[in-house]
Amino acid sequence: MNVLVFANTSLDGAGSTLLIKWLYKEKLREFIIVEATETNIVNEINSRQKHFNNYDKIFVVGICLSEVQIREVDKHSIVVFDHHASHTHLLHNYNNSKGIVEESTSCVSLIHSKFKSAINISPEQELLLKYVDDYNSFNLKYNDSLKLSAIFFTYNRPKVSKFVEYFENGMRPYNIQEKNSIKIYIKQFKEQLENKPNFGNIKNYRAVAIFANNLVSNIAHYIISKYKADIGIVINLDTNSVSFRRCTHCDIDVSILSKTFCEGSGSICASGGKLTPQFANLLKDFKPC
Repeated sequence: MNVLVFANTSLDGAGSTLLIKWLYKEKLREFIIVEATETNIVNEINSRQKHFNNYDKIFVVGICLSEVQIREVDKHSIVVFDHHASHTHLLHNYNNSKGIVEESTSCVSLIHSKFKSAINISPEQELLLKYVDDYNSFNLKYNDSLKLSAIFFTYNRPKVSKFVEYFENGMRPYNIQEKNSIKIYIKQFKEQLENKPNFGNIKNYRAVAIFANNLVSNIAHYIISKYKADIGIVINLDTNSVSFRRCTHCDIDVSILSKTFCEGSGSICASGGKLTPQFANLLKDFKPC
């Protein structure tokens, strides 16, 4: 059996890909992983479509597709797993492809819930899934959730493929290199959070903004979860850039914010642009916590 996975380049995307590999492990001949994001998923699919007949199963995991992107994906027979709330409202657009899209704490949690009766996984594998889900939801109940993210973050590309290879048997003791990566990551993470966040509203959405010049995506998702915000904004003064992220239950298209206020672009869930006077005006009424 030949399987192709277009995986979100995140810890959740990596965990979801690994779970799919466990699901088909006894039947696999070839397992190909393509890393993708909301921004480039259509290009990644289109560049490989002439080889789709070589695969028995094709998946897209953990990517919050827009209506336009779904129309492109739906030209093929693809199974799409995703847990973002806004994606659930677009299920009627799937015809040739199959959308398994339900709001959940993570994509790995969604896939596990659908196939737990069909897959026999070890306690070590179960533990790994729990940590990935804990990190993606930013509950952070377990120290190993942040540690796994630190390890994943420090990989060079292809990150997802490396995670699948190194953690194929589930949780295990960390090696020396991984322990050093964890120390560096957590130190940098804590340093970024020394800057105090500011709060405000964008229309009817609660937003939180912070200055940070590293780990931008992770910092954004962390402040959204910690401060129960709809939108997370990270301002990087080193690059004069702005990044927008939204929580999983929010329906705002943050790419519109980037385009309108920052001359930028992106996906409905994550976007970015430049520091501009228009952006400064957007945040003028934000106040410290």
